Amino acid sequence: MPTDVRTHPDAPDLEKLQNLVLEPIPQSEIRRRRENGEVLVEDVINEREDLDVRAPMSEEPGEPVDGDVGTALYRLVQLFGTPPFPEYAAGEDISDRNETTYKYLFRASLEDDVDDLPDEWLMTLCDWRLEVGVGICEWRDEESEFTADEKVALTSMALAQNVTTEPVECDYKGIWY
Repeated sequence: MPTDVRTHPDAPDLEKLQNLVLEPIPQSEIRRRRENGEVLVEDVINEREDLDVRAPMSEEPGEPVDGDVGTALYRLVQLFGTPPFPEYAAGEDISDRNETTYKYLFRASLEDDVDDLPDEWLMTLCDWRLEVGVGICEWRDEESEFTADEKVALTSMALAQNVTTEPVECDYKGIWY
């Protein structure tokens, strides 16, 4: 059974996450890199059996899940705008989508030095089999296998869990959702 990232023994505590900044990568950069022949290789953390960790949409670890990937998408759109990948644009042909219907690409960077973490890395946030999905990725010249560092993977999963479970204020009626 997958472990909630908030209770995983090797996951960072919330205080360490405050030193991280998520910057969305614009669609223009994704298109430019692809046109230059680069390929985004990704290690989907949700699929890693060695970590077996998830980012559930609940207020506290062990509580019933009260949010879903639609709630996560709403919060991500409010914070960062629409997903940047061209193939996930609304209104496009979705017949080839199996597990993912939206995906964001972010640059995670550290404001302060943290042991065992790089200064920055790329990560994706998406829906994955009706859950919040997280991937660590790199731009490469060709498609190849990629396995992310465990500390980076767990930190990214914890960051994604925190970002998608924190309510955002809606313009309509000023309620938090």
